[in-house]
Amino acid sequence: MYFGGDVYSSIDPFATALGCADGKVSFIGSDEAAKALDPEAIDLNEDFLTPGFVHAGLILDEAAPSAEQLYTQGFTHVHAIGSAEATAGFDAGAPDGLSVVAYPTLTGDGTETAADAGRASIDAERLLTLEGLPELSLYILIDSNDRLGEVLAALRADPAHAQRYGYRLRLDFSVSEAQVEALGRCGVAITVDPVREQPLAQLLAAGAQISFCHSQISPWAGVRDAVVGDNGIGARAAFNAATRFAHRAAGNPEGGVLAPGADADIVRWQVERLVVQVADPRVAAWSTDPRSGTPGLPELAPDVALPTRVAL
Repeated sequence: MYFGGDVYSSIDPFATALGCADGKVSFIGSDEAAKALDPEAIDLNEDFLTPGFVHAGLILDEAAPSAEQLYTQGFTHVHAIGSAEATAGFDAGAPDGLSVVAYPTLTGDGTETAADAGRASIDAERLLTLEGLPELSLYILIDSNDRLGEVLAALRADPAHAQRYGYRLRLDFSVSEAQVEALGRCGVAITVDPVREQPLAQLLAAGAQISFCHSQISPWAGVRDAVVGDNGIGARAAFNAATRFAHRAAGNPEGGVLAPGADADIVRWQVERLVVQVADPRVAAWSTDPRSGTPGLPELAPDVALPTRVAL
């Protein structure tokens, strides 16, 4: 049991305490109730508890951070993309507390898979050479707007198939506004790096299912990148893209939240202060008014230090 901090939970935006048992969240509420339930509850000293971050598309190449580095920075889930050997090695080296969902590179003609739980990855160029769409959860790696258009056209040949099997798109480029409507209609989850200029607000308005991969080691830097700029989105939407929406993209719709009965996927942070922030290119729309009923998030102004992880 923990008390004396702030807990990011939509079920109680004023929660200051959290308990867990058998790997699940068992309690969210006030300090008084927490201490009554457990006289040995741990004082958070005003630190902040959140669900762990998800790196929703880590390419396992020479530049990839280690599993230990990601966990230290606050990631508790990684969707790993690479050869079968690379994804297996990354999973084997992951510390306790870091869950890995592997998307090994699809081999052969696309009719077989060696991927655990029927998952695999493939680059767009190769996908377009296959005679049919593979019957597995496929992570498609796309490197340009032109190639994206070709992939979406291929998926439109059997749109129910891509949704049935949980297809995903990793977009390693800045999406053009001309593609926004098509991405919103396709019903397939997309993953982008928020460090790139992206029409995030337009994509969300169109109904696109967005999650984040991260080229910066701090997940909060990615959230800040998504908020700041002309096409920035609200901090809450950005945080959701970095947590719960990434779980949904991997077929886990219940993940990424702190609520009784949910997985105790908890990270503790030291923060400057918590605010309610909306999208604004000047990063000037801050509020600390508790009457909003919205759980606060760390202030993400460029001149404010990013949160640092603290061991539970």
